[in-house]
Amino acid sequence: MVGIRDVARKAGVSPATVSRVLNEDPTLSATAETRARIYDVVKKLNYQKPERGATKKVNASIGLITAASERGEIEDPYFRAIRLGIEAEAKKLRLAANRIYRVSEGVSLKGIEGLGAVIILGNLQDTFIQEIYEKNPRVVLVDDASAAETFDAVYTDFEMITRSHLERLWQLGHRKIAFIGGKRTVKTSEGKDLLLSEDVRYQAYKKWMTLKGVFSNEEVFLSGWGAKDGLEMGERLLRRCETQKEKPTAIIVASDPIAIGVYRALQKAGKSIPYDFSLASFDNIEVTEFLTPPLTTANIETEQLGKMAVRLAKERINNERDVPIHVVIPSKIILRESEIPLDK
Repeated sequence: MVGIRDVARKAGVSPATVSRVLNEDPTLSATAETRARIYDVVKKLNYQKPERGATKKVNASIGLITAASERGEIEDPYFRAIRLGIEAEAKKLRLAANRIYRVSEGVSLKGIEGLGAVIILGNLQDTFIQEIYEKNPRVVLVDDASAAETFDAVYTDFEMITRSHLERLWQLGHRKIAFIGGKRTVKTSEGKDLLLSEDVRYQAYKKWMTLKGVFSNEEVFLSGWGAKDGLEMGERLLRRCETQKEKPTAIIVASDPIAIGVYRALQKAGKSIPYDFSLASFDNIEVTEFLTPPLTTANIETEQLGKMAVRLAKERINNERDVPIHVVIPSKIILRESEIPLDK
C-alpha cells in the first residue's frame, strides 16, 4: 500500500509538506510548482488519503528523546523537572513512558517507529528532527520556541520574560545593564553540539537595549550554562569593569545555575548584591530562594511544560486532531532581594 512517505520521497519534499498540501493548509508557503508536483505523484502512485476520522490502533506509549545527559540533569535541574512532569502525566493518563533516548550519549533511536508518540526535549538539529518525524510523525517538541509550525510544541516565552526584567530594572533607574548567558547549541544525530544562532534571551536583550540606544558588546558575556561558566563570566565582567568609567549596575543572567556562579564571583571580589549589582535571572530553581540575598528570577513552569507535552501526545495517539498546536506556558517573575532602585 502506498503511503505518504512514498509520495514525499517521489516528490522530493517532506511528508509534512505532502500532508499540508493535501489538507489545503492555508498557512503553508509552497510554490504552485511544488503543489502541482505533489498532486502529480499522488495521481501516478494512486495514493489514497486516509479518511478523516478513520481509526488506526496506535501503541499507547511515549518515547522521550532528550538533549540532556544524566550529568546535565544533575548540574541543571531544569530539564530533569520537565522530564519528571512528562513521566508523572504519562502515568496519570495510563501511557507507558519508559523509553528515554539521550542523544548526547549516542543512543540509537531504533524502535521509535513502534511508539505511540515521541516527545523531544531540548534543541535538536532541524535535519535530525525531520529524521525522527519520518520514522514517527506523532512528534511533540518541548522547550523549542523556534519549532516549525508543522509540529506540536510546548514552550516558555523567554523573550517576553527578558523584556519584563529589563523594563523593571529600567524603571528602578538602571541604565547600564549587562547580560551574562549561554550560547545556543543544538544536538546532531551523532550527539555532537552544533553552535547555532543567539539564544532567545540574548536576542531579546540586544533588541531592547538597542532600541533604548544603550546596547554595548562590552557588557555581554556568553559561554556555557553551568555554575562554573557563571563564575568565569562573572570574573570577566569584573575585570572589564576595571577599565570602564561607568560600570554596569545591573545584570540579566540567562539561567539560575549561571547566576549561582555569578554570585560566587561577585562575592569573592567583595562586591555586594544588590548594592553594587542588581541581578535578575530565569528558572526559579529551589536553591535561589536560599541564596544571600535571595535571587529575583522567573518561575518557569517546568512541570506544566512536561504535562502539556504528554496531553498533546495523547491527542495524536488517539487521532483526535491533525492540526499542529503550539502552546505557550505562562511564567511569573518572583521578586526577591537581589535588585534595588539605583540611587541617582
